[in-house]
This record gives sequence, C-alpha cells and structure tokens, in this order.
Amino acid sequence: MAMPDIIDPLNILKEDLADDSVEIQLEAIKALSTVAMAMGPERVCGELFKALESYCFPVEIQAAMSPEAYSNTDALAAKEEVLAAIAEHLTPDFIEYCGGSSKAAKAMLPLLHKLCMVEETVIRNNAVEALSNIIRKLEAADVQKHALPILEALSGDEWFTSKCSASGLSAPLYRMLASPDSRKKVLDIHQKLCTDDMPMVKSDAYKNLVPLLDSLDDVSLATDFVSPLLESLSKELIESMRQSIVDIVAKLAERAHSLTYPDAKADDGDEKSSAADKDSEVIAGAGDGAKITGGIRGDAQTLTMHFLQFAVDDDSWRVRKYCAQKIATVAYYIKPSVVSSDVRQLYVKLLTDTEPQVRKAAISSLEKVLACSEGETFATALAGKTGPISSLVSDSVAEVRESLAENIAYLGEHLSATAISEVFLPSLKKLASDDSPLARLNLCSKLSIICKILGIDKFSSDILPLLKEVTIDQRWRVRNSVVQNLADIGVQMGSSKFAESRLKDILVQSLKDPAATVRDTACEQVRKLHKEFGHEWMTANFFEQMVSIYKDSGNYLHRMVPLKAIKLMAPELTGAQIRTDFATLLLQALKDPISNVRFTACRVLIVVLPKVDSTISEKFTTLLKTLASSDEDEDVVYFAQEALRVAR
Repeated sequence: MAMPDIIDPLNILKEDLADDSVEIQLEAIKALSTVAMAMGPERVCGELFKALESYCFPVEIQAAMSPEAYSNTDALAAKEEVLAAIAEHLTPDFIEYCGGSSKAAKAMLPLLHKLCMVEETVIRNNAVEALSNIIRKLEAADVQKHALPILEALSGDEWFTSKCSASGLSAPLYRMLASPDSRKKVLDIHQKLCTDDMPMVKSDAYKNLVPLLDSLDDVSLATDFVSPLLESLSKELIESMRQSIVDIVAKLAERAHSLTYPDAKADDGDEKSSAADKDSEVIAGAGDGAKITGGIRGDAQTLTMHFLQFAVDDDSWRVRKYCAQKIATVAYYIKPSVVSSDVRQLYVKLLTDTEPQVRKAAISSLEKVLACSEGETFATALAGKTGPISSLVSDSVAEVRESLAENIAYLGEHLSATAISEVFLPSLKKLASDDSPLARLNLCSKLSIICKILGIDKFSSDILPLLKEVTIDQRWRVRNSVVQNLADIGVQMGSSKFAESRLKDILVQSLKDPAATVRDTACEQVRKLHKEFGHEWMTANFFEQMVSIYKDSGNYLHRMVPLKAIKLMAPELTGAQIRTDFATLLLQALKDPISNVRFTACRVLIVVLPKVDSTISEKFTTLLKTLASSDEDEDVVYFAQEALRVAR
C-alpha cells in the first residue's frame, strides 16, 4: 500500500491565505508560530518569509522599490487587517524558529521594514512594535549590521510613513547599540525627524522622545540632547504637538533623578516606577506620604522648571489642562522644598486659570501634588486668605466646586489647627450646602477623613448638624455617600458617643431607605459596627431597632433588610447569639407571605444553620422541609433545599 504524502505546513498556510474569507486568513496567521516550528529553521528562513512577502506585496510593488509604492494600501495584495496580524504575530520567538540571532535578522527584518512603510497606521504601529521587540532580543552585532540600516533607510525616505516609523525605532536601537558613533547617529536621526517639514513626522518624533530619553544613561547627554528640541517644540503651532512638552519634561525629571540617585527609593521601600507611564494614576506611594529621597539638580531641574512654566502659560487651554493632569508626575522627582516654592507658584496659576477644565484638572491633582511637597507650607499657601481655595469654593462653574469637594479633605490633612478652624472648616460648610448635588455627594464621601481631621468634637458640633439635610436629599447617591462613612466615623467617636449620636439614627433610618443601594450600604455598615463594637453593644443599642423593621414594616423590601444584615454578620456570630437575638425573626421570615422574603431567609439559613444547636435547628428544618416540598415559588424551593443540605 502506498504511503500518503506528508502534509506540508507551508502549503496549508498558502492555501488558507489564498482563501476568499478574511477570517480564515486571520486564523492562518494566528497559527504562524506553529507553522514555523513544524517547518524547521532552514525552511523558515528560506521559504516562510519569502512566502509571506509575496503574499503581502505584489510583484510590481516589490519591483518599484519605492517607499511611496509600499505605503499605498490600495495596491497591496493582502487585506489591511491581515497585514496588521502578520506584523503582530512576528514575535521574538521567531528568532529561535529561524535558528538564532544572525539568521533571524536576515530573514525577518526585511519584511518588517516593508510593513513599516505601509500607510495604514495600525499596520505600521504593529510592525514598529514587532521590530522593537525583536531588536531587544537580537545580538548587538546583528543589530548594528541589520537593524541600524533600516532606521537609516526609513528616516531617509521622502514618504512620511517611513519617517513616522523611523522615530519609533530610535529607543530600542540606541539601547542595543554599543558603538558611541552608532548611538550618536541614532540621536542625530531622531533630532532631524523632530525638525521635519511634515507635522505628522514631527508629532511622532516628539512623542517617541520619551522612550528615547529612557534609554539615555547620562544626565548631561539627556539635557543637552533634549534642550534644543524642547525649544523647537515650544514654538510649534499645533497644540496637540505642544502637549508633548509635559511628557518630555516628566521623563527628563525621572531620568535625571534615577541617574543621579540610582539607589534612591521612596520612604516605604518600594521601587519607584516610571513617572511618564503613570498618567492619571496615583503616584506610587504618594497616598501613603512617601517622598522622593533627593530632587533633581542643576541643568536638568532648570530645564524642567523652564518648560513646565511654558506649559502652564501656554495659549491653549488643552495644553494647560494636560499640564495640570501631569504636574504631580513631574513634582514627584523634584525636591519637596522646590515643589513648595517654585512648583507651587505654577500650580496656583493652574488653580486660578480662566478655563474651568484646567481648574478642575488641577484640583484633581491636589492629593498627589501635596504628597510631593513639604505638606503644611504648600497647603497653607493654598488655603490662606489670599490663596486660591477660598475663591474656588464659590467658583461659578459647578464642575469645579464638585472636584474641590472631592479633594479638599486631602488639603486639611496638611493644615495646622488654626488654618483648619479659620479656613478649612468654613470651606467645608459652604460645600456641604452647595447647590450641586454632586458637590454634596463628593464631600460626604470623604466624611470619615474630615472627621479625623477636625476631631470628633468639632465634627459633631460643626459638621454633623449639616448632615440632617443631606440625609433626606432627594438624590440617593448623596444619601448613600453619607451612609458609606457611618461606621468609620462611629469608630472614631467611640461606642458610647455613637450610641447617643444622630449618626446611629441615620443608620437605622437608612435601613428603610427607598433606594436599594442605600439599604445595602447600611447593612454593610451594621456589619462593620458589629465587628468593631462587639455583639453585646449591638444587642444593647442597635439590634432591637433593626429587628423591629421587620415587625413594623408593611414593605417587603424593608423586611428583607434585617435578614441581609444578619447574613453579613453571620461569620462572626455564635450559635447562642443567633438563637437569642435572631431565631424568632428568621422563623417568622420563613413564613412570610412574600416569596422574596422567604427565599432571602433561606439564603441566610444556609450560612446560619451549621452554627446553631439541634434544638433550634429542628424548628428551622421543619419549616424548610415544607418550603422545599410545597412552596409555589421555585426560588424558595431551591434555596430551602440548599439550606437543608447544610443542616445538622
């Protein structure tokens, strides 16, 4: 019998790529690694990449050898999404499939070079990313021999697509090249791209300055290289391009610090992460009061502050807004004393900007900027009689006041007792009665922090009375923001004061709130108080009112609330406590006329039954058996059966 022909993986790949269905073509590309492993290094280098190149680019385009021809997406043989997938799946793993660095550089890089010329942005970006990742894994000699010429060719082409791709390769190439002359060549090429006549080329080149700066290992070199480029960038007419100033100075500050203090860490011992990558995220350690161990100095600091000032004074409010969003990222790498003096002046400008969106963005950065400063000095300057906070409290734009209400508590953490009494407290009162419900909501969400700042006595006398109106606010989110803080404030007050306070009454009332979310939040606060104050205190001061909600309410939604609270507390309850305080309630709930209440009670018993003794367990199981066998609601039947499975 004749043996069947061996299936050739390359032929299968070619057949799938020739299929009319784009989905089949994409599935074929996803299996590219599998095909390469099956073919072996020799065939991968000799056949696979030639097949891919023929598939991607028609013969006439390859014959033209023109960047403009390669950039013409309409003339390409393959669909755009398939070309993008090819670039995406050419990973550094192919170095091994090709048989090593030298063979991979010869086989892979020419195809990616051509994909970098394509006009479609997604294809080019994928190709640049693939090239960058592969360059990082190649041997230095192969990078010098095969990758550097690609950068030179792309940057020298007249067509903008090639030049845009070129700037994305500068950083990985610079990092991998060992020769000072080659490294200088990379910097010269990137500098030329930053001054190109095409705005798209310049824009990409300025954006790619950030990763390139990350590759420079000398403070003076970084400063000297970036200084003239920042000067040119500051004169650009396109505002989106000028935004890059902020990212560049942030990266310059980070690099200058990391190179000056290579072993420096935040006070909590965590390694500093990249400032340019944080964007709107909270700076690592800033929320815990961590401070940088040493600020940047000399030319780097002068350059950083000069162009940070330029961004703050920019004619475009979008540039100023972006600066406000990123100013804490820059401040993180500057000495706290400089932040409290020079950066503070710029920050105040942003807080008092004519554009509301800039003011709002600056306020949102308050916590992080404060964490980078000397604290009290910075905060006092902001909250003083001539500071910007007093005017922001009465800002004509609601969004600005709403942002301030959300962040003002962080300011109070750094103020002296006098400043808290004279400036901070009046601002809180004004925001608590603001016309905007979101401002009231944002302020109430920070009540536990405010209580800690003011102290329980001042909080009870000056802020607590203001909550009376807030707790009956028509908007449930405002009411919920108050309830979320009740347990934390109660712990600060102490069990005896909380038992006599208005806050306990608010919590009881919230268990019957019209909004389900508020009721659920109130149940969670009950659990927290039970954990903090103990079961005896809850029995003496709270449970009777909670249980009476079931007895007195004609609303079945309210009758479910005590059951949910019991379920939340169940892990910390003993069998004796359940029998004494909640057994009667649970038995009544199992016989409730509303099915929702019955299956909620069954769900509580799933957690409770393993804890109770046989005497009370028998009473529960008798009712559960009835529900499991004859209840008209299938959910009740199901949960009753589940409860019976865990019964003793």
